[in-house]
Amino acid sequence: MESSSIDDVKTLYEYLSREESSSSLQELDHTLYRRIAEIFNSLKGYGYEGIDAKIRDTLVSMLSDIVRLMLKIRLEKVRQSADEIDYSRLSSEELYVALAEREFRLRLNLLLSSILNGRSKVLDAIAERVASTLVLVRFIRQVDAFTGKDNARYGPFEAEDVAMIPFLDAIELVRQGVAIELPLAEY
Repeated sequence: MESSSIDDVKTLYEYLSREESSSSLQELDHTLYRRIAEIFNSLKGYGYEGIDAKIRDTLVSMLSDIVRLMLKIRLEKVRQSADEIDYSRLSSEELYVALAEREFRLRLNLLLSSILNGRSKVLDAIAERVASTLVLVRFIRQVDAFTGKDNARYGPFEAEDVAMIPFLDAIELVRQGVAIELPLAEY
């Protein structure tokens, strides 16, 4: 094992310890998750055997647990105190999730406010937006042409085709095991 990898594991553990013992979001090296990803990548790149393979597997397991716990603790703090959170303390990777959480809260507040204040036109606009929401999917198996929930025609599709289809149709095809939903975010 490289000493820089071991140092990153120790650093992550120290971050985790500080984060767990504090109620507020702690400062974090904004490159930490990328460095950890590089450790995982380098561990995969070597052909370990015997005891070295067992050590690598234990290190990967321990590191995975620490990263999962770190993200869980930090993102739970974001969820619980979203209005007072200092977003500058989040890494870009954490912001990726925190922004989606923020969008969720904004949408929930808009929906609730619209219902409670009798804004049926806003509810109509929300319903139209939902009906026109398309989802990116990759087809696992061949699918015949179909009429989507938006009354548009889609397909036919071959295995490995990628397409944008209505949300409700995508969910049904995923449940049937003929498609996989893909994220729209660029990365």
